[in-house]
Amino acid sequence: MDEPIVKNLYEFWTHIGQLTHTLKKTTLCSAVSVPHSDWPNRIFDFEASKLVIDEIRQLSHAGELPGIITIQKPNILNDNPNFDFLSGQRNMAIDLRSLEAKPTDTTTIRQVKTDAESIAFAKTASESFRYHVGDHVISTIVSQSEQIRVFIYTEENESIGCGIVFFDSDNNAGLHMIGTTPNGRGKGIATTMTRYLLQEAKANGSIYCVLHASLMGEPIYKKLGFTAYGEIETYRIRK
Repeated sequence: MDEPIVKNLYEFWTHIGQLTHTLKKTTLCSAVSVPHSDWPNRIFDFEASKLVIDEIRQLSHAGELPGIITIQKPNILNDNPNFDFLSGQRNMAIDLRSLEAKPTDTTTIRQVKTDAESIAFAKTASESFRYHVGDHVISTIVSQSEQIRVFIYTEENESIGCGIVFFDSDNNAGLHMIGTTPNGRGKGIATTMTRYLLQEAKANGSIYCVLHASLMGEPIYKKLGFTAYGEIETYRIRK
């Protein structure tokens, strides 16, 4: 199941790169580098050989590629002094045929459709993940993509949670950017958002829903019925 999970992620980044006209796709790798945003800037979808990785590193140093790289585990970067480990995530999936269709509460979660809501999502995501998400990226997604649906969780007119569902070319639904601001933590908002997005995926006719969970988030997703498979890792290229 690893392949469709990772494929969804790579298609998601590729799609955003196409929308923002920042995708660089060569025989070597794919990369997205959006100005004035830390997300989703990275290098991905490449052959994990020493020769290729060395060439990618040189191109990054020359400013032709971004400085963040995502790769499947196991890989040869863990002991490489030219790379700093940033994070690991578990590849997870659920068969939506086992999920009961239920009505969803739209009083706290709504789909982002306006520039003002795009700004609110970007601010929420930036606070949740502690890196800058450009509101112009979200606005472009919201106005131009038919494959991505963006959502915010609000409480007392404050946006404190976020989430995205992306439908790839196989109609697998990928859950991305599920986060909660410090003000909203401890309220089960991430779980509520995940359940909401699962219903979106099922209503769309997807068979599988996939995501990449942090080590902290993995137990939550397992309780919701997700199964863990392989892992991906993200590294920073040392200058």
